[in-house]
Amino acid sequence: MSGEHQPFENQIFHHFREQVKEIEKCIRFLVKHGYVVKDLEGQIIDKWNVDKTNKPNISYNRVPKLPRE
Repeated sequence: MSGEHQPFENQIFHHFREQVKEIEKCIRFLVKHGYVVKDLEGQIIDKWNVDKTNKPNISYNRVPKLPRE
């Protein structure tokens, strides 16, 4: 790994980083062929936002209940 320095550089973490790269490659392949992908965080990935690096954080903000009378 002569590229950028990773804080944990061993075989286990290298394996997981390689798996992430493979998954991202597969997602790009599916999107390129017209599929829409929903990731584990619930974000929708399609041809319009596949290249965005800063994906919006869509989270549900719970509204407190109204006080009962």
